[in-house]
Amino acid sequence: MDQDRSLVGREGALATADAALVEAIGGSGQLLLVSGEPGIGKSALLAEVARRAAARGARVFRSVCWDGEVSPPYWPWTQVLRAVDRAEVQLGPAARLLDAAAGWSPDGPASALQFEMFDAVARALAALSTGTPVVVVLDDLQWADEGSLGLLSFLRAQLAAERVLLLGAYRDTEVAALPGLGAAPVFRLDGLGVEAAAALVRRAGGPQAPVEEIRRRCGGNPFFMREMCRLRAGDGIPDGVRDVLRRRLGQLSEACTALLTTVSVAGKGVELDVLARASGCAVEEISGLIDEAVTARVLVVDGPGLAFVHDLYREVLLADCPSTRLAGLHIAVGSALRESSPQVPTGDRLSRLAAHFVAAGRAELADEAVQYSELAAREATARLGHEDACRHYEEALQVIASFHPPVATARRANLLAELGAARARIGRTDSARSAFDEAVRLGRAEGEWEVVTRAAQGLYGLGGRDPAEYVTTIALLEEAVDALAAWTGGNRALRSSAFATLARARRHADSRRVDPQAVAAATRAVELAADPQSRAEALLALHDVHWVPGRASERLPVLDDMLGAATRAGDRELVAVAHQLRATALVELGHPDGRLELERYVHLAAALGHARGRFGALTRRAALALIAGRVEEAVELSAEALALGSAIGEPDAVGCFTALRASLMSIGGPEVVLETTPPEDDPTWPAFPLLWALAPALRGRDAEAAALLGDFAVQDVLQKYDLEVVAVAATVFAAVGTDTQRTWTYDLLTPFTGTHVVVGGCAAYHGPVDHLLGVLAAALGRRCAAAAHLTAAVAQCDRLGAAAWSRRSSEALTRLQAGSTEPVVERDGGTWRLAYRGRVEHLPDVKGLRDLAVLIAAPGQDVHVFTLLGRDVPATGSDPVLDDRAKAHYRSRLGELDGEIDEAAQFHDTDRAERLHAEREALVAELTAAAGLGGRDRRLGDETERARKTVGARIRDALRRVDSVDPELAAHLRSTVSIGTVCRYVPASGE
Repeated sequence: MDQDRSLVGREGALATADAALVEAIGGSGQLLLVSGEPGIGKSALLAEVARRAAARGARVFRSVCWDGEVSPPYWPWTQVLRAVDRAEVQLGPAARLLDAAAGWSPDGPASALQFEMFDAVARALAALSTGTPVVVVLDDLQWADEGSLGLLSFLRAQLAAERVLLLGAYRDTEVAALPGLGAAPVFRLDGLGVEAAAALVRRAGGPQAPVEEIRRRCGGNPFFMREMCRLRAGDGIPDGVRDVLRRRLGQLSEACTALLTTVSVAGKGVELDVLARASGCAVEEISGLIDEAVTARVLVVDGPGLAFVHDLYREVLLADCPSTRLAGLHIAVGSALRESSPQVPTGDRLSRLAAHFVAAGRAELADEAVQYSELAAREATARLGHEDACRHYEEALQVIASFHPPVATARRANLLAELGAARARIGRTDSARSAFDEAVRLGRAEGEWEVVTRAAQGLYGLGGRDPAEYVTTIALLEEAVDALAAWTGGNRALRSSAFATLARARRHADSRRVDPQAVAAATRAVELAADPQSRAEALLALHDVHWVPGRASERLPVLDDMLGAATRAGDRELVAVAHQLRATALVELGHPDGRLELERYVHLAAALGHARGRFGALTRRAALALIAGRVEEAVELSAEALALGSAIGEPDAVGCFTALRASLMSIGGPEVVLETTPPEDDPTWPAFPLLWALAPALRGRDAEAAALLGDFAVQDVLQKYDLEVVAVAATVFAAVGTDTQRTWTYDLLTPFTGTHVVVGGCAAYHGPVDHLLGVLAAALGRRCAAAAHLTAAVAQCDRLGAAAWSRRSSEALTRLQAGSTEPVVERDGGTWRLAYRGRVEHLPDVKGLRDLAVLIAAPGQDVHVFTLLGRDVPATGSDPVLDDRAKAHYRSRLGELDGEIDEAAQFHDTDRAERLHAEREALVAELTAAAGLGGRDRRLGDETERARKTVGARIRDALRRVDSVDPELAAHLRSTVSIGTVCRYVPASGE
């Protein structure tokens, strides 16, 4: 067994003791004292130092003082001398400590005799140390008699040059310092730190509660912690620990113990003036009692307040206090807090007031308990303490249930609605729904339609994938809207908010169509909006009811307006939602700012301080990784989000996970396994064959995909406010669908070319629509259209910064070209890209490559050489290229140009001179081209011949260049391209 097991976290103390031991072995005698509370590890430290000393060859003498009136004088030294071999060293007068017949009084020998005895003990220890070092260990010195401490002080001075280490320990909770040893070095042991406490708990067998909770309760005391772990005490206190604490509390005065009980009730950080009011004592008297407790190391001063050294003291005091006295103390402390607080208490004071009046358990104080609990809950919500808010609302409702104070039913309904909202924020979905349902029941009974409206909005906010849930909520909201309209005291902002929620509920109840009633409700919400809050909610509804694919540009202005209103209202959740939906629209448009906007949402959602905000941040971080192509990160984040969403009852947790992982497969993510039987409440169940077939279709297992798809009908492709299911259909149909399915999907997606497929509020991403159109066109044999779509998709992904998705489209384009014997000659930046039979080469720009690209793009068609030269095709005949009138005009213009060139040179206008020279050279070239041998007019037939020769030379030059990089392609083009007055590309049959 490791001898050092009990000494975790004591490295500093051991280092100090080791240093003293080294000094003593070297001939410099040392005294080291160790102090601390009971159980802190003093004895274990002494034992470890003794073990190390013995390992170095030292002789160790041990003694322990005894807490009893009958212990003889010098008892610790008697134990030491009993271990000395008297044959080895003469004790002389020191033997009196061993001689029962020694003649001295209980108070000890006379001064001269005492000095003689002290000196004899010193000489005996010095003699023993000449052969081997000596270590004397004295434990529990707080119980040592005055003579024993005097002898220790004497030996410290007398043995300063001997190989002796004097090592003692005492409880500083019982004596602040040892008499006569005030100048001796003392190493104080405190509670273990976090890491050391964790190590000790692991060695003790591991707790059910978190380590930090055990460490806090025990103040890091090793003995207490081991006992708690050994007995699996949970919230209780082991008897051994309780006895130690009661014994220490018993050493305090009765008044001090009473004050400590009040401190236990008042809680950590209680102020001096509150204690004085609660106990009915003067501040000076309270201060004296606090000093007594601090000296005994039961209390510590914690800033402006007080705290126990460890919580076990508080637990023991509360457990030993009768219930009637506890209730009275809660009343006293609560009243003291109320009297010493400002007129409107805030912060921690509110929470403490609520806790004390609730704990008082008195009917006459129930109204105050409810009032303070409600105020404390609102304050907790404002500082994002949603768990605390739930607790305060629950306590207020429990007080109402227990004492039936004169609190209106309407107030109880309001508390239930607020409790439901708080529970929803921390992810307690089922209990939130119960609270909202009860609030609705009570609100209806009392005609409190404001409460009913808020509860109905809360029920809608819980979400759900079952349309039936929306039907119930819609009916409730319609009832509330009608009731608010009939209520003359109803405010416009609340009515606007109710209409906004009704509009969104109608839209999400059936996402396949735009519901005119939803549009009407959203429009009415905007009309009624009376403040920034209601306007932001109304604009959100207006956005949602018009949310269909292809209208992102129209949604953005609404979202900008919503963001401004939400910011003015200070509603952090609506601000976050506005950024989320802006990101959705921008990514749909392929705008690079979409990713930045989504990052803003992630930061805002994470800072909301509740579980649903964390879920939103996690899922959208996964979406960001998906768009960027960071597959492993997206996998990890989506799994983490699923775990959190499942834990908090998020209805869309599985849906978000499945949507993202399904799209992730397109860029190499792991296969997602769907349930073979869709959940009954999942509205997407008709499309499940598509989802089942997606993974094998993407992995090339066509037979498996076809079997899973079965006789799927295109009418079952769900068309929602996004293109998610259509994107899946395009992928599956391109692989294993029929031409009818492919054509239907291609036609459905064509209006959305140039946009991207975004799922919901950026829950997932399926890349550009053009990629889907490209793979469908390729499957339909429309190779030119497919190439155009895939080329566009690459550019769109590059603009968005979606490199992995760009690579997906580029690879599809390469496969398209590799799967055909038809050559491709196309511009690629400043060069020409040549693809043939799976090979891709690049050549610099030459005119002949332009000619070849035109011909290949029009297979089997005649192309006139003038068309290739970029000129109009002339009419047939043999008229002059330029008639006499045209030539006269050209010559007149040449004369004008000469004058203008001279003028430009005179004024040093270089730019103008260059333009004029260029024009003159062009006119001269035209006149020269129109003249043949001897200056005769050149006929148009002669011009066509020259064009034929020019184009022929260009194409042959291009073919020589192609031959240098791809001889097979060059040979193919020579055999399929004919050159003449008209040129044509005629591929072989079957190409």
